[in-house]
Amino acid sequence: MGALEPVAANHRMALALGLCALILAMWGASARAVILPAVTIDGPSEEIVGFGGVAMAEDGTGGAVYLKRVEGVAHVFVSRFREGHWLAPQRVDTEEPFAASWPRIGAGDGGQLVVVWATPFATENGRPVEELLSSTLGTGSTLFGPAIIVDPNIRNGTGTSPDLAMSSTGQADVVYRVVNEGPGQVVPLLRPGDVVEDVRVAHYNGERWSLLGAINRNSGISMRPPTPANAPRVAIGPTGGAVVVWQEPDIEGVARIWARRLFGHSVDYVLPVSATNLAGAPIGIDADAPSVAISKLGEAAVAYRQATGPGSPLAGPRIFLNLLPDGESTSGAQFAGASVADSLVSGGAAAAVGPPSIDIDEKQDLRLVYDSNGTPRVVQGNDRGLAGTLSLGPGFSGAEPSSVSVMNPTGGGVSAWSSTDGSGHPAVAVREDFPSGAVQTGLVGDAVGGPVSELTVARSGLGDGLVGFLQGPIGQAAVVATRVSAPPEQFVLSVPLKWVRPAAAQVSWQPAASADGPLTYQVVLDGRLLPTPAGAMALHLSPRGLGDGRHAIQVLATDADGQATLTSPSALLIDGQPPVVSVARTGQRGVRVRVTDAASGVETRFVTVSFGDGAHAHGRASFRHFYGHAGTYQVVVQVRDKIGIQATVRRLVSVA
Repeated sequence: MGALEPVAANHRMALALGLCALILAMWGASARAVILPAVTIDGPSEEIVGFGGVAMAEDGTGGAVYLKRVEGVAHVFVSRFREGHWLAPQRVDTEEPFAASWPRIGAGDGGQLVVVWATPFATENGRPVEELLSSTLGTGSTLFGPAIIVDPNIRNGTGTSPDLAMSSTGQADVVYRVVNEGPGQVVPLLRPGDVVEDVRVAHYNGERWSLLGAINRNSGISMRPPTPANAPRVAIGPTGGAVVVWQEPDIEGVARIWARRLFGHSVDYVLPVSATNLAGAPIGIDADAPSVAISKLGEAAVAYRQATGPGSPLAGPRIFLNLLPDGESTSGAQFAGASVADSLVSGGAAAAVGPPSIDIDEKQDLRLVYDSNGTPRVVQGNDRGLAGTLSLGPGFSGAEPSSVSVMNPTGGGVSAWSSTDGSGHPAVAVREDFPSGAVQTGLVGDAVGGPVSELTVARSGLGDGLVGFLQGPIGQAAVVATRVSAPPEQFVLSVPLKWVRPAAAQVSWQPAASADGPLTYQVVLDGRLLPTPAGAMALHLSPRGLGDGRHAIQVLATDADGQATLTSPSALLIDGQPPVVSVARTGQRGVRVRVTDAASGVETRFVTVSFGDGAHAHGRASFRHFYGHAGTYQVVVQVRDKIGIQATVRRLVSVA
């Protein structure tokens, strides 16, 4: 270790960082999330008669639920999603002989899945009476458990439209409608075609369901007839707190959007969401299509569609947005106030505005996607307000254009909408927004083709997303899904904090979180990929090539799709040589002894010098000595560095 060694070490570190940058460039294309080709889970088949959506847990596990006839009777089937693959579908309602309807699915960490559905259990006045059932696939299980009752009587199941939300901790909430028909109804109908309806909620604590009952603001008024556009919605946070939204007429008969917070088994008070006036002018037209999202801290975002008509202050239909604060910085007792999310919709009263889909992340960033005259539009915002509106492509298609959007915890997100490919065939457009601001898009679909329906999207806490839909007409439909796969999450690399000898150089690392395993790992030393045994989470480095100084050490994690994440460089401190001793003449009869160590440093308390004339010194790294007589003397220096490497150096010095 001479005087040039520190310069060499710094050069080696700079070179290593340059090589690491090259490795990053090599994997740059795959380091971003990729939109994978669509997978046909089941079908096309005349037996597939419905789709209930996809769900994804924080850890990337999930599933898809759909209806398929067995011997002419519709039953509930689920395909599980694990480690980047869809598993063979299995029937859930194995004990139920009657036809199922309204399947929905939720996902919790560890592969847990919860499914709800409706099925008849009796008849009344010649009409079926249905119940809402549920089944759970527990963590580590391969089969769903027996069906349990969520609600013993949902009348004839008309317009039930359940919405199920599940947290990573295994809690879940389901909101649904129960239309009360038949003789004996005493509630007057506000408008022709109205129905008497309960909006009900049930809570799952991880073991059993508790029916929380009707949450309507006023059970004494009629409701608009059930449609997909006015179905209730629920969003749940990681700790089980939830927000539910629904459509219900106010005292003047105008359908508004309302909300309640849910705290486990407790239902909070009713909160008005939709605007009743704009610029001082009343809004007397129905609002519908509510969409709700909740952040980890409990902030909720609600988007809805506001129709227009004679006397309305709106030039045309619009999407409104309202926020419910989390209660930390601002009171969470009421919504902040609904406002127009996008005023740049052309076409006036004849404009076509589709149902919105909204999501919000833990940083209070939000994304809202909807159809504006056949063009996908995204509204983005943060805690300081809306950041702007963008037109996406390709355009919407279909009789009922639909869109779905979710955000990732680290920024960016996944959006999907019904569209067409270059030949005009139905497809699903998928867009991935990255935290950096970059985007990518893709068109996916089943090879058989056909109309797209029941489009849903789900996301994990790892940046991955699932998009599921039904493609093809009933009678030739297929259950189709695609995945937006994110690279592995950053992970912890452990290296020795102090200087070590080459033979003791070892690194270890924690598993990288990923929904697309199994992962492979490779250690990167000074920009060079080292052979790393499969399945290893630690590596003992070969002493060869480990010169003294600082080395850049990293680990590259690669998932099943070839996407890779490289840890930031950590310094590996190697010291394999004892301190360097220099002996030089000074003046006529003087000598200077210096001890240096550019690596771990000199342990001065172990340094001793014998000057050959009977004089000795110790405890320092620099010495001067003057001889009383001319002659040749042997200087003996014993040295040791701070990791225990020692040596004895002898030099002859001649003085006149």
